[in-house]
Amino acid sequence: MSAEEQAKLKNEQVRCGFVQAAKEIILRDGVDAVSVRKIAQATGYSYATIYHYFLDLNALLLAAKESMVGDVSAYLTQADPSPFRTVEDLKRVNRDYAQYYLDRPHVYHFFYAYRFENEPVPNYDLQFQDGWHFAYSTFVEDGLLRREDVVTAAKTIIYTMHGLLALYFSSNGLSTESFYQDLDTATDFIIGNRREL
Repeated sequence: MSAEEQAKLKNEQVRCGFVQAAKEIILRDGVDAVSVRKIAQATGYSYATIYHYFLDLNALLLAAKESMVGDVSAYLTQADPSPFRTVEDLKRVNRDYAQYYLDRPHVYHFFYAYRFENEPVPNYDLQFQDGWHFAYSTFVEDGLLRREDVVTAAKTIIYTMHGLLALYFSSNGLSTESFYQDLDTATDFIIGNRREL
């Protein structure tokens, strides 16, 4: 390995170390607890060094969020990598996804309540449309869902889940059991009962 390659590798390791430290603080204490000084303390570098890798704390937090999105995806794949073929399978995937946030409330807050400065706004329709059509194709084949309704159905389930999570974390009396029951009922209504409509 050349000296240049070694330097690039070291730079990437240091950068990843800062991102990992930010993630650990978020998981343990929440995003509001993250500071450049705490990250420096956790990594053993001076806080000024962080600015060689990130423009500011906002840029570091965006990198942490991107990494954590990958963590969610890895969690879901590890939880049960099999694709869903039935409404019950979809409910299982929904429960696995929700459980990730129920176990990590600070991540939910970071993803859905924390406001970044100048965060690029993702186009979820373009980003997930092909995946939704693939994942829901069985429901189209079985006559439970029209192809033109796939994106609307998928978004409605996701929005329902995030609404339930917001209620759960706001201490409005929604129990874990009620959370899952409401999520399953919504999924049945949106997908499972379509044949009867």
